[in-house]
Amino acid sequence: MNAIDLEVIYQSTQQIARELTVNMLRTGYSTVIKESQDFTFCIFDPEARLVAQGIPQPAHIGPISAQVREVHRVYAGRLAPGDAIIVNHPYRACQNHATDVTVISPVFYEGRLAGYIGNTAHKPDFGGMVPGTNSPTATDLFQEGLLLPPVRLFTGGQLNQDVYEIICANTRTPEVTWGDINAQAQTNVYGVQKFSALFKKHGLDKVLACWDRWMDICETELRREIAKLPPGMYGPETDYLDDDGIDREKPLRISCAAEVKGGQIHFILDSDPQARGPLNLRPCVSRTFIECWVKMAFGPNLPVNDGMARVVKISYPPEGSLINPRFPAPVNMYIRASQTVASLCCRVLGQLAPDRIPAPASGGSGSLTGSGQNLKSGRWTSFQEIYTGGGGARPHEDGVSAQDELVINVMNTPVEAAETEFPIRIERYELVPDSAGAGKFRGGLGTLRQWRVLADEMVFNLRTDRFKFASRGVFNAKPARPGGATLNPGRSDERPLHSKTAALRLKTNDIISWHQAGGGGWGSPYDRDAERVRLDVIRGYVSLAAAERDYGVVLDAATMAIDAVKTAAARATKEIRS
Repeated sequence: MNAIDLEVIYQSTQQIARELTVNMLRTGYSTVIKESQDFTFCIFDPEARLVAQGIPQPAHIGPISAQVREVHRVYAGRLAPGDAIIVNHPYRACQNHATDVTVISPVFYEGRLAGYIGNTAHKPDFGGMVPGTNSPTATDLFQEGLLLPPVRLFTGGQLNQDVYEIICANTRTPEVTWGDINAQAQTNVYGVQKFSALFKKHGLDKVLACWDRWMDICETELRREIAKLPPGMYGPETDYLDDDGIDREKPLRISCAAEVKGGQIHFILDSDPQARGPLNLRPCVSRTFIECWVKMAFGPNLPVNDGMARVVKISYPPEGSLINPRFPAPVNMYIRASQTVASLCCRVLGQLAPDRIPAPASGGSGSLTGSGQNLKSGRWTSFQEIYTGGGGARPHEDGVSAQDELVINVMNTPVEAAETEFPIRIERYELVPDSAGAGKFRGGLGTLRQWRVLADEMVFNLRTDRFKFASRGVFNAKPARPGGATLNPGRSDERPLHSKTAALRLKTNDIISWHQAGGGGWGSPYDRDAERVRLDVIRGYVSLAAAERDYGVVLDAATMAIDAVKTAAARATKEIRS
């Protein structure tokens, strides 16, 4: 195949995946789709190999890939045009958690199976023990909502009415939940039409050959870059989750090492035994975002496809572990462990390529879900805020504020959208001074958001981490400041909230205030240019006290001028102590 056809066909494939993303944004019902963009579309070849993806959530790609392979196996020879399979079972076919629901459509051309379109999208409510479904105190999978093995949602274009009825009977918000699922299925139909046009234009065999060739290209290019790395073992690095929401005094350990050998990177993961609470992480979820870290570091201009997986090997601890749980261990807060694994990948890959890899980000991004019933209409409302901390410092620049690990590639919910659709008022949304890890390049700042309840009564769930163990810096930088949450700050009934709070019943004018941790720093803070520290103080990112304490930079409080003599003395003293 000539280079022009190779590029044109593959770029056309990627463009279809991007078009599906835009289509879903326009047709989805829930705020988590329209605003947060918590969904992903992927394209697969007839052998169920990943070909391309739209605007992705990296934590979605692995589960969609596993689910398509399972559908390919279970329904071999039994699929037809117009079919669509729905699945969300975390163990039967691999899923992040039950509120991520996947719809898979086979693509046929002239009677021949040509591939699959798979997409997953989060649901604000899919049953379960608490409104909003995802309880941070769930202790088994069956408390985490409706479970669907791979079943036909559409057969030959006709809706399976029985499945529809089961879904709507198991959600507090049937109109919104079904609206999103139907949007997923109909967007797949649009994708099938676009691929039919692509196959007609170029020929099916030529398109499939292009897809196969691009997988080989990605493998070859990635191996070439990895072969340049010094062989050997790197790590292990270790990090901790605060707790699992049940045993609140017991932190959870995860560790990671990596071996470079023969043009391949082998990650060796280990962890504590599986948690009683829902922080367990399935291997099929973590696999692809680890591969994405390698791609970003050593092949940033390459697309994401099955060729990546051939270069990255991952070993997990035995079944029954936090990052390899045994059915029916709960998993709805899997993203907390995902972010910790991502932070460890940062630190291990940073040993390999310090000029390419940032410090770990906040790792505490989480969600606040709220649900309530309109007493006049009897209808439930359910919202989800996905909320981020600060990014890690980069090797040559500060971290990005209000941006977290790559596994959380979602948008914030705009204040106007949240207040228009739900009975809440967002009274504060701002960066948190001194939240970032100090370094030659400091981490990105965390954020603070404050919600006031306007309904008569609402039920809230807080699902986050990093209230105890902040994200660490690298190369002698300092860690970030941990996050925290408070109920009714400044009032007589003020009290701190645990990072995993379930079914918190609030009434009118109650307030939840939640501040996220910042990202870790990169390099010694005493090597940071004093003028940059001064500008951070002026901009409100760093306090006067922190400038002196963390960076050894002494400023005149009245003029904000740098006291060169005191700064030199302070930095000399701190360097001796360190």
